[in-house]
Parts: sequence; C-alpha cells; structure tokens
Amino acid sequence: MSNARLAEASAVELEISTDVATLYYGIQTTYHLIDLLNESGEVATFAVQAHEAYAARGLEALTLPEEAQARQLAIERQIVSAQGQIKQLRESMRALLGAGSDDLPAIEPVALPRSHAALPATLAYELLARRPDLQAMRWYVEASFDRIDAAKAAFYPSFDIKAFFGFNALHLADLFTHASQQINLIPGLYLPIFDGGRLNSNLSGAREGSNLLIEQYNQAVLNAVRDVAQTGSRLQTFDAETELQKRRIESVAFARDSVEAHYRRGLASRLAALEARQPVIAEQIALLTLRGQMLGQEITLTKTLGGGYRADPPVEPKPR
Repeated sequence: MSNARLAEASAVELEISTDVATLYYGIQTTYHLIDLLNESGEVATFAVQAHEAYAARGLEALTLPEEAQARQLAIERQIVSAQGQIKQLRESMRALLGAGSDDLPAIEPVALPRSHAALPATLAYELLARRPDLQAMRWYVEASFDRIDAAKAAFYPSFDIKAFFGFNALHLADLFTHASQQINLIPGLYLPIFDGGRLNSNLSGAREGSNLLIEQYNQAVLNAVRDVAQTGSRLQTFDAETELQKRRIESVAFARDSVEAHYRRGLASRLAALEARQPVIAEQIALLTLRGQMLGQEITLTKTLGGGYRADPPVEPKPR
C-alpha cells in the first residue's frame, strides 16, 4: 500500500507540473501574438495617417480613413484582449502553485521551443508503465490479491499504440487483437492487464471488491491507450497543418516582397508596401496558433505517457 501512496503522490506531481507547463507556454504564445499584433498595429496606424492625408487633399473619399481607423481599432482591441489573457493565465498559475499575490516572479517573454511533433517509430504499450496513476491502481489490485489469497491472472500485452490512431472507442479485446506474441517490458516496470473472470467463482465480499478494482484498473489502462492514440493522432495532424501553413506564408510573402520591390523602384507607394505586410502577419498569427496548439498536445502526450518516453532496452518478465 505504501508503494501505491508513493505512486499517487507522483501522479499529483505530474498533474501539477504539466498544468504549469501548459499555462506557461500559453503565456509565451500570447506574448508572441502581441508582438505580431503590434507589428500589424504599426502598419494600421500609418495607413490611417496616409488615408487622412489623401482625403484632406481630396484624393480619396472620406470613407477610406474611417475604414482604416476601424481596422486599427480592431487590432488595438485584440492587443488589449491578449494582454488580459496573459494576466488570467498568470493568475491561474499562481493559484495552481499556491503562491501569494507577490510570490510569483515575473514571466518574461522567451522564444518558443522548437516543436518535436515527429513521433517515435513506435509508441509501445510498455511506455504506459511510467504512468504513476496506473501503477498506483496496479498496487491496489495486487494488494487485494494478497488479502484474498487468489491466483493472479495477469496478461502482458505488447503492441504499438499507433495502431489505434483514429479509434474513437476501444475495448480490451482490441488490445489483445493488436498484441504481439513477443512480450518486452521496461526494466523495473510493467503494466499488466488482469482477468477478473478467474476470480468470479464463489464470490465473497472481498472477492467482489477485488474484481471491482480489476475492472477500474483495466478501464484506466484502456483509457490511457486511447488518450495516447488520440493525442498522437492530433500531433500528426498539427504537424501536417504546420507544414502547409509555412508554405502558405512563403506564397503570401512572395507577393509582399514584390510590392516592396516596386516601392523601392518608385513604382508603388509606401502605403501599398506596408499594407502588403498585413496578409503575411495574418498568416504568421495563424502559424503561431498552430504552434501553440502543438505545444499543448506535446505536453499532453508527455502527461499521458507518465512524464515522457525513452528508448530503454527491453527485458523479459519474470514469473512471480
């Protein structure tokens, strides 16, 4: 039971650390959003001034300065909203850490980390053995076996969780359908699946309790497989979307560079050159949104795998 309690404490630490990481990178992503919005705002401010000057000389209709100002005000509203979002995220982090109003240090803007959305060749089921919440439940199940002196019926499936990408619902039978005959375990850790059916004869109150623990544990394992599969699938989707978005930025930037080249040769106005930057900034904001979502999914994958994954050499399970 002491092992189960230690595992439960580790599960709480993992939950808090990943929640803090999510909030932190939410703040950092919003800082970068504000930078892009400020860049867009500078263009909008110049556009307002230029259209007002044109209108004052009778070269443009009076509606154009008003339209430019409306765009400027919309950007300013987005900046105010983003600044408020940073305050809310920071307050959420402070509350999560139990820090006082003045105890949380300032969070300065930093560069976003490069995404590692590319998944390993396999996401082995054995990786879930690092999840402290599942290990805690396993200890409780095994403790219940000790109390009732029942024969354990444990299975050690081995399969690639990627096989379940796109599955909306899973059943235990699915795990064994995809299980490998070669069973490899992470050194010092294992995550069996228990068969409560072998404990069903002549049920006593203790045996009923053990079977309930088995059912809860097996369902938790099944949910963990599903969560890893869904998170990995979403990461693959974000990775593909990011590559497409980068190509889109390159295409839009080509048009911007063309207008700026015309401006340098005196064939286009400064206003036209600056306004050609706005579509690029808009696409950069879209890319930033994707990067923020991808970071969130990477943190989620770390959490669903119990803190990460490493390529440890497999060992054979020993009979108990």
